[in-house]
Amino acid sequence: MIKILFKIVLLFFFTFNIANANLYTIPGLNFYEEWDDTPWFKPEAGKDLINLDKIGCQTSKGKKTKCKLSLSPMYNFPKDTLFIQNKIVRSGKYAWKFINGEGDCGQRRNGDDCKQNRERSEVSMSPPKSKETWFKFSIFIPEESEFTVPISNTIWQVHSQKGPPKFMFVISPNGDLQWQDFVNNSFGGFDSYKILDAKYVKGKWNDFIVNIEFVKWPNQSFIKVWVNNKQIVNYVGMTNNNMSNKPYMKFGIYKSNINRFETLHKGNPPKRGDTIIYYDSIAIGKKCKDLNLEEENNSCNKLK
Repeated sequence: MIKILFKIVLLFFFTFNIANANLYTIPGLNFYEEWDDTPWFKPEAGKDLINLDKIGCQTSKGKKTKCKLSLSPMYNFPKDTLFIQNKIVRSGKYAWKFINGEGDCGQRRNGDDCKQNRERSEVSMSPPKSKETWFKFSIFIPEESEFTVPISNTIWQVHSQKGPPKFMFVISPNGDLQWQDFVNNSFGGFDSYKILDAKYVKGKWNDFIVNIEFVKWPNQSFIKVWVNNKQIVNYVGMTNNNMSNKPYMKFGIYKSNINRFETLHKGNPPKRGDTIIYYDSIAIGKKCKDLNLEEENNSCNKLK
């Protein structure tokens, strides 16, 4: 009898959450069901928004599968925080636009951002299968976009399935863009590398390429980052942590440690402004040529 009741409760849980996932309506994105409650979707603009044709992904059991996209947070994704628009683009006709403001949070399978001092509006992809992986993406941040200090502001990351983050692009308190490495660190937190000065972060498109060979922990391999064709990060280190060998990309806005802002203002904080970011020219491949850099009037030969 107890087993039957448990199955009924479990069935209700998944049915309820799948129904919630299907409630998402974002123009330009087509949502679809699978066995789980993940809000998977396909962009109507296809390769114009993100090209995953040159890379294969893997399931939770390591089997090869097609790469897929989903929303993060999974439940109660903040309304009016993700748009597909054609006014500000890097290449093609369309680009992603994220707007995340005060109180824009939701829930995950293993937690509630709204109760854990976090706000986010992100897109996640399933973990790539290949070891050597090339990422291409361009980011435009308008001048009015606010990155409130001392809140942590992440705008791109390599996370790990069922594990902690590995690498992040983070806006520092002084406005610089930093590469943060959570796998190789000297004090149990993360190591930071400045990759773009604050005066170049806003008001223009910046192009990024990340090349990492993901090898099993504790083996080491290369980690490289180019910013506007100039190589800024180039070192050898661990590329996976000891909890997960399944890295995956997330892009969008992720804010954590929001309570720091409240503490700074002694429990009476002023209203915070919106964080606004555009993403375009996103592609992932096994080789540099898979990224089709020519779409941005670029090429692999121009990487310095």
